[in-house]
Amino acid sequence: MAAANEGVSPFPLPPIQYSKLYTDENIAQGNAPEPPPPIEGSYSVFGASFESDESIIRPLEVQGITRLYPQRRLDRISELKKLNHSILMNFLELLDTLIQTSSSAKRDAKLEDIRVLFINMHHLINELRPHQVYNSHPPPPI
Repeated sequence: MAAANEGVSPFPLPPIQYSKLYTDENIAQGNAPEPPPPIEGSYSVFGASFESDESIIRPLEVQGITRLYPQRRLDRISELKKLNHSILMNFLELLDTLIQTSSSAKRDAKLEDIRVLFINMHHLINELRPHQVYNSHPPPPI
């Protein structure tokens, strides 16, 4: 009966043998183990292969996707607004195509255009991630 009332977590519990090693006392006394060394070479995450020396945010061209905004002299706010407007216009054009002829080849072309626009917008936003991390957690003083 007691097991039926027990809660189930969607996430596994942390490894207790490691969490006991990293107490405040052990860290202050220098008894906590050193972190593992960085990965060298290639590794796989969720089925995607990565190299340890490649940049955190891979360029769109490396991924085989057309870049729709300039790389230099970039005003991110205006470019995001342009991408957002393009997504809206392409969506309305897709709706118009679906109303007229739903099995048209134009439908697939519009879907691909919208996909590329969303990927470009997502990439442009992700380029700000390192900046956000740096500003929210500045590096420790040397």
